[in-house]
Amino acid sequence: MRTGEVRTAPDPRAERTRQLIFTAIRTLIADQSASVSVPDIVRIAGISRSSFYAHFASLDVLAAEYLRAQFTDLNSELSVPELSSPEQHGHNVVRGENTARVGYTRLVAHMVENFPLYASVLALPLTRSAYDQIVDAYATQMLESVLAPHSVPHDVNVELVTTYVAGGALTLISAWMRGQLDVSDDDLVDQLVGLLPVWVLEAQT
Repeated sequence: MRTGEVRTAPDPRAERTRQLIFTAIRTLIADQSASVSVPDIVRIAGISRSSFYAHFASLDVLAAEYLRAQFTDLNSELSVPELSSPEQHGHNVVRGENTARVGYTRLVAHMVENFPLYASVLALPLTRSAYDQIVDAYATQMLESVLAPHSVPHDVNVELVTTYVAGGALTLISAWMRGQLDVSDDDLVDQLVGLLPVWVLEAQT
């Protein structure tokens, strides 16, 4: 910190409000048949609409942050040695594919578990900023937990590929959640893994 610079401590009231909002979300999604709206959230959280919008510009921005936190948790889980041990899967290619499969399985399960929130958001015209946040977070998750740097072809731009794959995967998952794709959870994961380039699935070192 530079001389004379004053470090501002986080506002505990703001953090408390955010936690009230997330607690309200968890209360609402406990009922899988329910929908999630800003009026519902502020009513259960016991806050005003202005307090909600001081933290989140819209419901889809809130959902984007909620999903981004899931990607962070997923990265932590995929870094556990048991999920990436070559002894567990026999050979390297399966090991790389397993990492991608575990990631997609956890992501789909998260979307299903929190269906009322994401279904409510999907019924809205998603803002560009919220969508970009979700794709960027998912692309980052792929870079950190799935891709093996040594396996990337020299003429491939990794950031372009991960953004392309993340956008496509989230589009398919969204269509599935809307009922536009008549496949099971497992079939969806199989298709998502199958659509990945072969070099993406190569083992990490």
